[in-house]
Formats: sequence, C-alpha cells, structure tokens
Amino acid sequence: MKVTFVTRWGVQCGIATYTDQLVLALTKQGLTCSVAAENMVGIKQINVQSDTVPFSRCWDGKKNVFNDAAYQIVKGHPKPDIVHIQHEFGFMDSRNPLLDFFGTLSAHGIPVVVTPHTVMEPKNEKAWFFTDILSKSVAIVAHTEATKEALLKWAPLKDIGIYVISHGTPEDCEVKDVAASRRHLYLPEDPNLVVAISLGFITPGKMQHEAVEAIIELVKDGLIDPNRFLYIIAGEPGQGNQGNIEYCLKIHRMIDQARAWNYIRINPGFVSREELPFWYGAADFVITGSHQTFFSTSGRSHQEMAFGMPSVSSNARLLSDLNEMRSLKYESHCQLRARLLQMINDPNIRSSLSSRCVDFAKDTSWTNVAKKHMQMYDAIKLAR
Repeated sequence: MKVTFVTRWGVQCGIATYTDQLVLALTKQGLTCSVAAENMVGIKQINVQSDTVPFSRCWDGKKNVFNDAAYQIVKGHPKPDIVHIQHEFGFMDSRNPLLDFFGTLSAHGIPVVVTPHTVMEPKNEKAWFFTDILSKSVAIVAHTEATKEALLKWAPLKDIGIYVISHGTPEDCEVKDVAASRRHLYLPEDPNLVVAISLGFITPGKMQHEAVEAIIELVKDGLIDPNRFLYIIAGEPGQGNQGNIEYCLKIHRMIDQARAWNYIRINPGFVSREELPFWYGAADFVITGSHQTFFSTSGRSHQEMAFGMPSVSSNARLLSDLNEMRSLKYESHCQLRARLLQMINDPNIRSSLSSRCVDFAKDTSWTNVAKKHMQMYDAIKLAR
C-alpha cells in the first residue's frame, strides 16, 4: 500500500513535525509513504527524521494553489492508494481550491483521509470546511473523543468513519544527567536549585507572560526564594511574526521592571531536537500555558511527557492530554500561583506526575499510533 501525505514538511511548524514523526513510524511498519509538501517561503527549514521518504514541494497555501499537487498525485507511479491530508486553517483556508483538489482526486478514484488539527462546533465562520470539504473524505482522524463528539455535531459528517487515534508521542527519549545538562546550558549546578522551563515559540497563545507575572508576584510576597528557583523561557518569537516579537519584548520589559533577571531568564533561539535531552535534563518541571482553543492537541505536551516531565499546565482543550492525572492544572491566575508553589515545594508530586507521564507516553507511542493508522488504511482499502 502507498499513502501520500499532503502537509507541511521539513519546517519549524507543529504540523510538519507531527507528519514527520507519523511517517517515520509508518515506514517502520512497512508502509510506502510519499509527501506532497507545501512550497514554503519565509519559514525556516529543518531536517526531517524520515529523510528517505520522497517528497516534492508542489502546493502553495498562501496562494491557495493545489493544481500541481493534484497533477503529481494522480500521475504518480504507482498512484497512491490513499491521500492523507494534514489540515490546518493557517495554511489551508480557502474553499474552492480545496474543493477542486478533492474533486480531482475523487475523479481518479483516490480516497482521501483528513486529520483536521483544529475542529470547531457548528455555527462557526469556518463551516464551509466541515460541510463542503471534510464531508468529501472517506475517513477522519480525531485525536480525542471530545474532538470526535465535536465533529459529529456537523450533520454531513455523521455517516463518515471517524477514527479516534491519539496524537503520537516520541519514543526512546531519555534526559541527560542533571549536573551535566545544567553545565551544558551554562546554568547554575546547585542541586538545591529548582528549575522550571517553557520551551517552544514565544507567542501570546502560549501565555508565557502569565507564568512570569505569577513568579514575580510570588517572589515579592516572599513565597519563592529567588536564590533557590530559576524559570527559563527558551525559544524564539513564532515565525518571526512582528506581533510575536512585540510580545517577547513585553516579557523582557516585565522582567526588567521587576529586576527579576536573577530568577527569570529568556534564552532566545530555536531549541533543536538534539538539545531537548539537555533542557529536560536540567529542569525539575515545565510550565505549559495556552489560551482556550478549539478542539486540538498539542505536540509540545506529548514531547514533554515523552521525557517524563511533570508540568503545571492551563486547562485548555489543546492541552487535554495533560489531564489532572499527569499535570497540575490551573484555570485562574490565583490557581496558577498555588500550582507553582506545589510543584516547587513538593518533589513527591513531581515524581508521581513524571511516572504517569511516562506510562501515557508508552501507550501513545508513535509505534502504537502508526499501527492504528495502518488498521484504518487497511479498512479503507478493503471497503473499496
């Protein structure tokens, strides 16, 4: 069987990372994969793990052009048995070009599976996607039961097979030694120092300012000893967007005005996959924020659990896999303060949460997720 993925590929983007990890796991299961990738301009490219998979950059999300992708897919040798689209509104947000793309594939007898990475409920301005586009697919992948329930509220989707397959979790993730990690990152090696980190793009949506504000308040109130605690935000403003740059500068000003640089730091720059074992090795826990979202799942949360990291996380749908069993959740600023104090002061809580995260990571490993995808592809092929 051959499956062609229509997706972002080899760039600093969560969808690209997701697809890379899924394709790598699928090829290990014996599936033949290819990628019809977006022609990226303005986003930094990175190396993929599944570097033996053939790909071509043949569609343009900004210009809403899919003609080349359709041509390459239908003229492929061999032609794919299934096309699997990784959809996100940020780069696939135009009805007619997508409708034409689906129509071309259908006319050539190629079934389409879609993983919608953002799902809304009815009475939404994006209704065209669910009623006109998603309804043309033969199967839909939902990452959670809640996402499936939201999809079923769209009447045209009730007769389409919706497969609940979790977002995958990286495997064989081991942290480096604490002292060695802190030395590698030029951090204090004091074993009594508790270190919290937030990795990834610095954007308003990830709400790093919320953690900064809470920590500054707790220090001023005498509840955190600034000589025994360090919070680090490591990342860069998402995609070089001006609004994200301004947000990063805002956080700088907050820290500067509070004279908090001895216990809060910003390490600017993209954190590579190779550096993750050092960052998670150096940290005692992570702070993972997000504003409330539509139905979606964070790859960042699965990455953290892969390394067994305990977390303080906001109660957003995006972070639903970080539930109360695997994370200290907060819904308000006051609750965030309380959760931070719990995590800083109680190593037993950190240990317990870490153990549960590791168990969940094993259950949702990319190997297990790939097997479920294979079962879905087999069922689709048998039904035709």
